[in-house]
Amino acid sequence: MTSTLPPAQDRAFLFDWLAAVFLREPDTATIAVLRGDDGAALLAAVGAMPGLAEDAAALGAAVRAVHAREGSDADASVALAARFGTLFLGAGGAGSAHPYASIYLEKRTHGAAADRSAAFLASHDLAVGAAIVEPADHIAVQLAALAELSRREAVADPGSAGSLVAAQHAFVAAEILTWVPEFRARVERDDPNGYYAAVARLAEKAVTGFYAAA
Repeated sequence: MTSTLPPAQDRAFLFDWLAAVFLREPDTATIAVLRGDDGAALLAAVGAMPGLAEDAAALGAAVRAVHAREGSDADASVALAARFGTLFLGAGGAGSAHPYASIYLEKRTHGAAADRSAAFLASHDLAVGAAIVEPADHIAVQLAALAELSRREAVADPGSAGSLVAAQHAFVAAEILTWVPEFRARVERDDPNGYYAAVARLAEKAVTGFYAAA
């Protein structure tokens, strides 16, 4: 049983989008989209999911604020790229918001958490793409795995769909909830009221709210 599990296609959309945000910096075109009608529709779709309305709105406000401060889509993109580096690429030092489970669970990268996530992917005929130079315990990889399992669930027969939901629950409990709350706290600490703080809250609330045991 789940407390609030949105339709599988909605989850696939959300987790794919969150994974993309955590994987690379937004470019100028992304900023322009987020500020326009398409971005408003995207954030409205995210906000319509249980428990996500407040942070979807906060993300939109953060994009508008950074654009107003920087003066253009290009300069807003540069500012968010710099914040991305400070938060996620190590520029903020040892205590920054590293996006790897191993950092929080083992105090190092490429630890057992990465091996466990890779094994989970392999058990579902998945793997980190060749173009992604990150270990399997990166938050973007873990969210992308949930997106793919949700996509498969959407077209599966009832028995197979139930097994895919159970697999998502198990993965979230064992490999995501063990570290994402601390990750989110670090992002909020270093990006108060910002774009990445809102995205981190959306990710945490989605995995905790959607997959919480009833």
